[in-house]
Amino acid sequence: MALELERLANHAGDLGALAGDVGYLPTSSFCGRIRGDFLNMTALICGSRFGRGQIVPGGVGFDMTVQCSDILAERLAHSMKDLTVAANLLWNTPSVLGRFENAGTVQTQVCRELGMVGVAARACGVQTDCRFNFPAGIYRFAQIHVSTSNTGDVFARAFVRWLEVQRSIAFIRDQLEALPEGRIRTEAKPLSSHKFAVSMVEGWRGEICHVGLTGPDGSLCHYKIVDPSFHNWTGLAMALRGQQISDFPLCNKSFNLSYCGHDL
Repeated sequence: MALELERLANHAGDLGALAGDVGYLPTSSFCGRIRGDFLNMTALICGSRFGRGQIVPGGVGFDMTVQCSDILAERLAHSMKDLTVAANLLWNTPSVLGRFENAGTVQTQVCRELGMVGVAARACGVQTDCRFNFPAGIYRFAQIHVSTSNTGDVFARAFVRWLEVQRSIAFIRDQLEALPEGRIRTEAKPLSSHKFAVSMVEGWRGEICHVGLTGPDGSLCHYKIVDPSFHNWTGLAMALRGQQISDFPLCNKSFNLSYCGHDL
């Protein structure tokens, strides 16, 4: 649920930022506030709007009480209602669609050749999502449908975010109705020696890959993180080919890549 709340906050923020980049202030103003509402839901669970301390070795740092669950469900309903209004303003405003559609297009074949991931890849019609392709934990039993579009433009990247918002909220609601009992954390044992481990998770930008190596005494001797931005920066470069200069901020925000992610 914490992972999906993070996705909700960032997708809502991105929709608002895209609206701002084309000078459409109603949705921009709406989403700036709604993003904060989703961040506050994470704070409701663990005391931090950015989830600090929620994920710990062996489990989570904070449990969900019945009262917390009820409050979260109520806040989700209110935020979804508000975000639906804000998003529909985008899809029903011709001046917005005129800037979104056919801007920064990446063809599906190019997307596959570059190995793009996350929202940018799904906007090109590529069904890639770690929650579906490499399910772990609860995602093995409660899978989220992969949201895709097929035009590969700014509109597709925005609309895929909106589809994912709806499915993340539905997922959280389902989990709130079936919260498990028992311990929230398993004691982490010492690491084994000479081991190689890979972990993949679908962050809000896309696939995040963690790789760890242990030495003779079981301590970590190397750790590597591959950010989704590493895969997608070249995709943004391809999206901008032949575009007018004024479309750069819009295309850039539709990818919303990490400026340090390429060097991780």
